Amino acid sequence: MPIPQIDRLLGMEAYATKTEGVGGAIKESVEDFIVEEVLVDGSKASIDGVVPNKVIGSSAQRQRYLLCLLVKRNWDTFLATKNVAKSLGADQARVQFAGIKDAKAITAQYITIENVSIEDVARVNVKDVKITPIGYFREMMSLFYLLGNNFTITIKTAESPESVIHERIGQTFEEISGIGGIPNFFGHQRFGTTRPITNLIGKALIQSRFEEAAMIYLGNPSVYEHPASRIARQQVQETHDFKRASENFPKQLRFERLMLTHLSEKPTDFVGAFQCLPPKLQALFVQAYQSYLFNRFLSERMKLGLPLTEACVGDFVVGVERSGLPLTI
Repeated sequence: MPIPQIDRLLGMEAYATKTEGVGGAIKESVEDFIVEEVLVDGSKASIDGVVPNKVIGSSAQRQRYLLCLLVKRNWDTFLATKNVAKSLGADQARVQFAGIKDAKAITAQYITIENVSIEDVARVNVKDVKITPIGYFREMMSLFYLLGNNFTITIKTAESPESVIHERIGQTFEEISGIGGIPNFFGHQRFGTTRPITNLIGKALIQSRFEEAAMIYLGNPSVYEHPASRIARQQVQETHDFKRASENFPKQLRFERLMLTHLSEKPTDFVGAFQCLPPKLQALFVQAYQSYLFNRFLSERMKLGLPLTEACVGDFVVGVERSGLPLTI
């Protein structure tokens, strides 16, 4: 099967299977894509709002951080937590999470909120967001506690007959079993599904090309965006008129507008413009470039015919915990 150009741009240059796909579409509605976070102790966040009896080190005794279950529908993680903080009258930095979840989806994850009570959280009112307090926690939620995510993905409008679909799925499983598993590429959501550019921004940032990084983020219109967004991005790309762009950018491009507001006052301070963004989003750009490099390395390994399940001469090897995560030193 030929590798689409979009995959190659993201570092995915080899496929593990040769079986033809089943066709169809995902994310036709938010209900078609469900993400439920899993912590290192096995605690799964459930979209039905039910919380486990015990999650890691949570307790009933009041401490600095309140551990909660956050279920959101059709919300970007940053914007959802920002609105939760606003509802609490708190700074967004007091709401911390382990991982960013898909926006066009129904997702469940754990968060901590600093210096709030269970009664405070009960008063939070954000449309399509539900927060359930679990107990108090000794520290803020972070990637340290994240094991992974469970996905429930519904594929619709597959045109092949049911018998053909079952046959292809069976063949795919056989191929995957034969190589020992699925190569763990970073998927499109790490880079942006409508504008896959986060890795390009990250590369420019680590090379100190801050103006270029900012213009990749603010400009670079995509054919998959809303027409108003495309026009606004095209204008700022051509004119570098940040003041005009801050007035014309669609309101849904909230993070771009934060940067543009700063650049309207300080048109050469591109570092300061990035510092207007949430810290986790700033880090995501560099992480996306790391993900791109990982995809390239994995692709080369597969093209060379090297195994996925055993170490070869020249590999770096780390020990893993029972959870499967790398041991920390």
